[in-house]
Amino acid sequence: MEPTAQMAASPSHAGAPPKRKLRNFLLDRPFQLKYTGMVVTVTAVLCAVLGTLEYRASTETSEVILGQSLADPMYSEPSLRRALEAEFRAKDREVVTRLVVILGSLIVLLGLTGIVITHKVIGPVYKMKNLFREVIAGRLRLAGKLRKGDELQGFFEVYAQMIEALRQRQAAEVAELEAAIKEAEAAGASKAALEKLDQLRLEMQRALD
Repeated sequence: MEPTAQMAASPSHAGAPPKRKLRNFLLDRPFQLKYTGMVVTVTAVLCAVLGTLEYRASTETSEVILGQSLADPMYSEPSLRRALEAEFRAKDREVVTRLVVILGSLIVLLGLTGIVITHKVIGPVYKMKNLFREVIAGRLRLAGKLRKGDELQGFFEVYAQMIEALRQRQAAEVAELEAAIKEAEAAGASKAALEKLDQLRLEMQRALD
């Protein structure tokens, strides 16, 4: 019966970092969509205000230029005047179209960026929740690591150190219990008492498997 050496040597950091999958980027929809939506909303409002100011400045400039052009005798013919006015109106519509495209692209880009950034926080939190459930279930092991680029790396390392310390303490206690079982057996302890102690040892050992 030599489980102590095996337990001490068993790696608590086994497993490769999990890979990101597109469908897993929204691990916590309420949290991620909330903060992404806040960033997108503020940006959209600012862009709308700035875009409105730019459009007004553009239309005012167009009106001034149009007025000056229409004062030229060469545009005295109604058809030419209408053609010139249509040209300036088309330029104003181009400004609106450009602003809408820029605003829409910026909203999409910020939305995707917000989801990716919040995922780098939520991903580690999601993993840590699962690891805490492992400890609650009585399993002292740490499967895998955080992915490169994830946040909370320092917090995860402290957690890993805690798990390793608990594993070493548990392994030492299992070794002490094994020694106590041998001493009790040598002293002529009852079979029932030895079975209870051995069952306790097995339960403590399972936490390290």
